[in-house]
Amino acid sequence: MNLLFEKKLSHGWFRAFDQKPALPFAHVHQTHSVKVLSTATPELHVQEADGIVSPGGEMMAIKTADCMPVAIEGKLGAALLHAGWRGLAGGILTAGEVQKLQPREAFIGPCIRACCFEVTGEFGANFRHTPVTKQSDGSLRFDLVAEAYRQLKDKFSDIQVSDSGVCTCCDTKYPSYRRDKTPQRIWNLYVPLAQ
Repeated sequence: MNLLFEKKLSHGWFRAFDQKPALPFAHVHQTHSVKVLSTATPELHVQEADGIVSPGGEMMAIKTADCMPVAIEGKLGAALLHAGWRGLAGGILTAGEVQKLQPREAFIGPCIRACCFEVTGEFGANFRHTPVTKQSDGSLRFDLVAEAYRQLKDKFSDIQVSDSGVCTCCDTKYPSYRRDKTPQRIWNLYVPLAQ
């Protein structure tokens, strides 16, 4: 198991691993949804959702292979979200459970970037505020990270947003479904400073 990336936040660490760490973390059965559950949910690991909130300081994990892992710290706890384009379009970053935390800081981990996220002409209908850009070769690209910044800043006016700057499709040390259809996943963890 290798640590691929880490970033210290105000109240915890964001860490990305190339395999499942042997640590006691909360996780869910991910389905590209907008559902966010609390760590207090019974049998959380079998529940279908794509986000976890922890009011009590538990460690959380989300798996990705190009989608955005987003850690959010708030006045009343933390969240870890799996935000692919469907979740982003559906509003997972601003879901009710996330809002209850009173978000103050967000961090976007390694994910596919506009350089590699090729889309079709119809894709833009999912996002009215962030344009699809046409490349010199005629292909179309979309910037998921820019849209995530926009949504977070629009909903939480004082939130501080930062990101890893890493494209999982460009950087071959990261598993990328878009690049090679791999079944391997990145295990993204939020680890409270107390742990």
